[in-house]
Formats: sequence, structure tokens, C-alpha cells
Amino acid sequence: MTKPSNTKDSKLDSSGKKPLYYRDDEDFIRELIWELIRRKRYVRRESKYHIKVRKVNFWPSTGTITVDGQGRHHETGTEAFLKLLDARYPKGPGPRINPFENLTLSEKLRTAPIFDVSLDDVDDLCKDRQQDPSADLPL
Repeated sequence: MTKPSNTKDSKLDSSGKKPLYYRDDEDFIRELIWELIRRKRYVRRESKYHIKVRKVNFWPSTGTITVDGQGRHHETGTEAFLKLLDARYPKGPGPRINPFENLTLSEKLRTAPIFDVSLDDVDDLCKDRQQDPSADLPL
């Protein structure tokens, strides 16, 4: 097992995880990682030279893109990497589907979930507490 190190240039940070940033990263690598985070992508650094989002791998120094189980992608570069992520893993709200939209009221009532809520346990907890009855009265 690899021992965690306190240096920023190591493969593992002090918690034993691989860091997102290295001290000598170029600005465009930091900007790319921030862009991925802004796009709500779970980004990992497999090594100092390798960025990974789900099954898509990217090597910023060469622009090479590979997909796990498929091999090398035909395009290269940062823009191609971002475009591929958007195509493979679309983000956004998408169409909202309301399953009750076309139902009549009686059908909605038949299919609506029923919740059984009991406050007995809460009442039992409140009985144990001593309260001043005059504390709730207005002056």
C-alpha cells in the first residue's frame, strides 16, 4: 500500500486521495478542471497527466481522448473532450414528466400515495418535559 505524503507533487495527498491540482499545473489545466466542476462533472485526476470523467479519459498535454472499453477517440483537444462529455452524459433538467397530468380527479385519488403518520411517539416525548403553562400566554 502506498503511504500518503504531505507534498503537493505526490500521487496521494495527506488524506490518501489523489489531488485535483498539482503545484506546477499549467493554467489551462486548472481552467479545464474548474469548467468541469462548473458543469457539475465529477472529475478525477488519475495522475498528474491524466483527467478522468466517468469513462472518458483526457491527457491535456497531448489532447488525447480515450473511452474505457472503446479505445482512442477520433478527435483530440479540450473542446472535443468537453463536447464528448456533453454528448455521452447530457446534463440539464430535461422534460418534466407529470404522471398524473392526464388523469381525472378520481383516478388521481386512487393512485395517490397514502401516508400513515402517527404523532403518538412525539406526544410521549413531550409528556416527559416539564413546561411552565404561563410561558405560552401573552402578557
